[in-house]
Amino acid sequence: MLIRPLLAGQHTSSSTSAWMGFFLARDKTLQEKCYLEQKTVCGKDLPPLTYDQLKDLNLLDHCIKETLRLRTPIMTMTGMAETPQTVAGYTIPPGHQVCVSPTVYQRLKDSWVEPGHHRCTGENSAYVQIKTIWSTMFRLYEFDPIDGHFSTVNYTTMIHTAENLVICYKLRSK
Repeated sequence: MLIRPLLAGQHTSSSTSAWMGFFLARDKTLQEKCYLEQKTVCGKDLPPLTYDQLKDLNLLDHCIKETLRLRTPIMTMTGMAETPQTVAGYTIPPGHQVCVSPTVYQRLKDSWVEPGHHRCTGENSAYVQIKTIWSTMFRLYEFDPIDGHFSTVNYTTMIHTAENLVICYKLRSK
């Protein structure tokens, strides 16, 4: 019973990490700001990262949130209406199943003042994983896109991964 959430968490974290790297490779200014945040939070000599420092990496946190908004790994989520809800003139009575698509609703500016993302039980663990991975990557490498390449989303799998997501890693000069 516990295997599915654990595997889902690994796949969603890895998909989010991959997309985030792809987006950061396309934005050198943001990439540099994330690297400078590492030095500000952890120290100019970049000693080993500690768990307590992760919470202070605010820009990296925002990068994860924006990646999740733009490339959520889950296409649909279901739930049960607890109270009557009226949407586009239709009333959904309590007890009825509702299916929503974060891929769509997280981009609807007219429906959300601040489009957000669904919170899951493994979110804190995922953020620790992703922040640790990318903190290490920022310290070691700079990233570039490859000749204007833009990956597409593979919508045929349960966890929406990127198809042919490639970036160029270059060893960071200190």
